[in-house]
Amino acid sequence: MKRLNDVIKDGFILQESNNNDELDIAFTSLKIALMSYFTTYQDCHSYIGVLVKTDNDVSEEDISYHNSYYKSCIETIVHFQHFFELACKKILKDEHPLLVNEASKKVVALHKLLKGESLSVEEESSLRSIEFSETITRLTDLIKKKRINDYKKLNFIHSNMKVLTELNVLRNRIWHRGLYILRYKALDEFVCNFILPLVVEFVNLNQFSGNDHLWKYKKLNCKISIIDELIKEYKSTEPVNTRKIALLKELGRAAYNNPLTEATHSSRIMTFAKILDNKEKLRARKIVEAITQHENSSVKNCPVCGVDTLIAYKDSELELDDEGNLINAYDYTYRLVCECCGLSLNSGFSEAKSYGLVGIENLWD
Repeated sequence: MKRLNDVIKDGFILQESNNNDELDIAFTSLKIALMSYFTTYQDCHSYIGVLVKTDNDVSEEDISYHNSYYKSCIETIVHFQHFFELACKKILKDEHPLLVNEASKKVVALHKLLKGESLSVEEESSLRSIEFSETITRLTDLIKKKRINDYKKLNFIHSNMKVLTELNVLRNRIWHRGLYILRYKALDEFVCNFILPLVVEFVNLNQFSGNDHLWKYKKLNCKISIIDELIKEYKSTEPVNTRKIALLKELGRAAYNNPLTEATHSSRIMTFAKILDNKEKLRARKIVEAITQHENSSVKNCPVCGVDTLIAYKDSELELDDEGNLINAYDYTYRLVCECCGLSLNSGFSEAKSYGLVGIENLWD
């Protein structure tokens, strides 16, 4: 057991590490949550037709889901909850470190906290951090009583206490019992209508702003703001378009997967990044060239990475008369795949402009 204890002690407290950024784990969880949520279209693309129906039998829907969707749904809920828990505790901790700890008899550790001194790993582990439910209660009480700094800016947390509480309940049902999964459209509404607006509020606070590089997807070549569009869809008075949501999620998944980095770097290292990007583009274009020689296809500019490596796979449709004579024949696109960023869409989508999304050329013609 001594070796086990030695292994467990071989770590460090983040605020004492070289990067001096204790928010890294919070933003890492936010990134994992978004990546997992954006993956849910791919998890369900083969039976998306069942899920988008407004009158579908839930029993028919439930047997359609696979383990890949369970995984993405679980990671989405668990990591959004983790982000909000760490973010709320950061706000309390900035007010005073004792606000995030349960009452403790470790008097030396408590005294160090009162004096603003750093704790050892052993002292840190001896203090019990409060549960998320208690975190929400403490924070909202301080906001309501105007006892915390910037309470006006934090009032959105009090207004969204129900959302945070229900997220915590969902997380606990998954984490402790492992028996509950939100259905596809329910997850869409929960994330887009309730969670993402709250994420935007948090990351715009002074404590969290300026850290987009730690959690956000790379900018899209088509300039679409995915999170804003997802939120907007649920604020509209029109019925929610599940396929538009699916398209936006796939754009987000591909944006996280985009290997090109030149645009994300400072000018100091941009030249080196450009060299690496050119290698990625060359690799993708060689794959496209090889595939299109043997497939009925065309090549388009990808709305995510901006490279001409989006393959539109085509098939032919024949119209025959009653005697079997050919009347008409035409090609149609049944799948889109980018060999650079991995954007992948199956047929069933309309053109982006029909969803009110500008900046994306016609992909299905």
